Amino acid sequence: MTRVLLFFCAAAILSCGPDLNPQKYVIKSILSSSYEEYSFQYKDGRIHRLVGTDSISLEYGYYTDSTSIKQFNKAGKLIQRFQLVFTGGKLTKYKIRWQFGQLWYKDSITFGYSGSSLSQINYKSNVFQVVTLNGNLTTVKRGTGLLGVSYTNEFDRTTNPFEGVYWLDQFLLPSGFTTTIQPTSITRYFSRNNLTSFASVILGSTQISRFSYIYIHGILPKAINYELETNKTKISDLVLVFDIQYMPKDSFGNAP
Repeated sequence: MTRVLLFFCAAAILSCGPDLNPQKYVIKSILSSSYEEYSFQYKDGRIHRLVGTDSISLEYGYYTDSTSIKQFNKAGKLIQRFQLVFTGGKLTKYKIRWQFGQLWYKDSITFGYSGSSLSQINYKSNVFQVVTLNGNLTTVKRGTGLLGVSYTNEFDRTTNPFEGVYWLDQFLLPSGFTTTIQPTSITRYFSRNNLTSFASVILGSTQISRFSYIYIHGILPKAINYELETNKTKISDLVLVFDIQYMPKDSFGNAP
């Protein structure tokens, strides 16, 4: 299942006279484009567990300078482990371990900063330079010319509910014994606003994904459609996620 696109659609039942401050709400559940629903459970103001109707689950453990996340399959077997390492409150390293066949493999990404802004992503032997504007990752680039790779992003002005939230939208997607970097996942995690356009140029070939949101009271993403353009051929009216439900932070105390 492609986790990169299981995002932002949401139905929030906000009672009469909601407080129109997106910072006062957290995600309760997500209904994906595959009709699987993922429910978030909180403890002590942070995500404690995520449970899916496909029986995929995540369990979170918090430490002084890191977060540990375990992923289990429908048989209750541990299949992946993630670790987010923080320095001075900033995410500086991401580690993943996954099982393929009878063996376990591992990979990682490191993040560099210029002041408080992300400026560099290191993956294997690749160094990606990052440009940020108004708290959003606008450009991620490696190399130049036909051998270069670049990702250019555009955003709306609405708060991104997934900023700083790590779940099934993985930074590295395992495939066999190796991984593939997922730049949209990294962009969403580090960006303040919602992604509306993602243009990738790889080996001179351009692909553009355009996202359109339906909002609740103009503050929280409820649903998202997208359009995919490759070599000037467009596929429109695609659905990423059907529904996101929210709940107020004060319903369980402090939230992430």
